[in-house]
Amino acid sequence: MKTSSNPPTATQGTDAAKKIVGRKRSVVTDSLGLLLVVIVMAASVTDNRAGIQVLEQLKVAYPSVTKTWVDAGFKNQFIEHAATLGIDAEVVPRNTKTPGFHVVRRR
Repeated sequence: MKTSSNPPTATQGTDAAKKIVGRKRSVVTDSLGLLLVVIVMAASVTDNRAGIQVLEQLKVAYPSVTKTWVDAGFKNQFIEHAATLGIDAEVVPRNTKTPGFHVVRRR
């Protein structure tokens, strides 16, 4: 079972890409992997929207943060919002030539 048997329907959504119903977790860690911010949203929330919300919480809690690395799922809207907060958001793509799981630099 991926979640509790009767969660409130307002906290759930359908992720069309992954074809699952549930929740999405957005996490910000420091360079050591320690958690700084975690938010849980409906799975239907886009990565950009979740990322913007987590960035806003990050900037309030840790105003000295000036750099973040994200995956290719984050688009221009997220990067532009990060810039307005004074955060340089760098997209780090995965190596498409390597099949399966592999460690990606900076993420």
